[in-house]
Amino acid sequence: MITNWTWRGRRGPLIGAAAVAVALAGGAAVVASGAIGAHRHNHGATPPTGVPLTQAYVSAPASATRTTRAAQRRSPPARPRRHGPATRITHTPQAHVADATAGVAIRFNGDPAPDTPRPSLEPHIAGHWTTMGPYEVFHPVSTLTPCANFTLHVPAGTFVLRHRTLGTAQTIAFTVDCPGITATQEALARLGYLPYALRGSARTAGAATLTRKQAARSAYALPDGKLVPNVKDAPPLAVGTLDATTTGALQVYEGDHNLPITTTPSAALWSKLLADETLGRRDPKPYTWVTVTKTIPETLEVHQGAKVALSSPTNTGVPGADTQDGIFPIYLRYVATTMIGTNVDGSHYNDPGVPWVNYFNGGDAVHGYVRPGYGYPQSNGCVELPISTAQTVYGMLQLGDLVIVS
Repeated sequence: MITNWTWRGRRGPLIGAAAVAVALAGGAAVVASGAIGAHRHNHGATPPTGVPLTQAYVSAPASATRTTRAAQRRSPPARPRRHGPATRITHTPQAHVADATAGVAIRFNGDPAPDTPRPSLEPHIAGHWTTMGPYEVFHPVSTLTPCANFTLHVPAGTFVLRHRTLGTAQTIAFTVDCPGITATQEALARLGYLPYALRGSARTAGAATLTRKQAARSAYALPDGKLVPNVKDAPPLAVGTLDATTTGALQVYEGDHNLPITTTPSAALWSKLLADETLGRRDPKPYTWVTVTKTIPETLEVHQGAKVALSSPTNTGVPGADTQDGIFPIYLRYVATTMIGTNVDGSHYNDPGVPWVNYFNGGDAVHGYVRPGYGYPQSNGCVELPISTAQTVYGMLQLGDLVIVS
């Protein structure tokens, strides 16, 4: 390793190349080719592949420096040349930035002059630009917004030392990738929207609040650990998969935060998740789900956290209109609605005013219905309850809560 490359800050001693490599680690993730050349004087050449940003800087000659704005102001004013080579951008951020916490970097065909206009990001993000050799690097205070679209503006008057200006303003669009499904599941678990906890990690559900940067780092660099149930008989969770349990938890979270019920990762969703993690704002309600057992007597139970809050005889579908086994999030609810369909014998029904309806699988719903008795198959596929019990159950549930039929 070349150790004579130095970082001259505003004042004080020289800092070695290893420290500069650490400072530049964020930019490495967002250079377009994922690689840059190791020598600044070869600006016009195509950069070799396989050289990460940090390695390129560690291998840079002694003239490569990190320049703060305060140091730049102390330097003699530099002006663009009227003749000679023009300033050019040689590398830009990737179209998809993989890690929102890493920041972004652009490379020019020379070292940006101290008095050159600086790039800007839209929408605005708290952070600062730093000149590092031929690079302008943006370091966010916490993170770029996950799943968001950004535009990088480079002014026409931008110039590097001993060159003419860029001449034409340039805009570079890029998108910050969304964290993966596992990161979403871990965030929902930490906030109490999944009955799971991250074990074997310092960051478990119920741990001390995180800074926004720490929360974002947990999303893009998953902490060690394993999601394990923290309540008895918790619904199963397929880690890394948008399964029914995760879908339901997302729907509950979106409903609680007045977000569109889409279960699609978005900038709005992740802004809320990061904010809640920063504030330690967990779900105030216990995790709730419903189980329906088709063994006689058929039974419906409402689970709230570690306890069964309600148990009642119920009716499921008759042969030929069997209530399907599976795990289903509630997707639609009515205080009362009209149900129209066809019975197993081919006759049609039109039942207005069916009360306390929670649709969970196509036309199947948990609802109230008057029957002579309960506890055995009688319906056309729905899960029927006595009217008063159905009203109580309706008040205990919300969109996204799971109905598990077995």
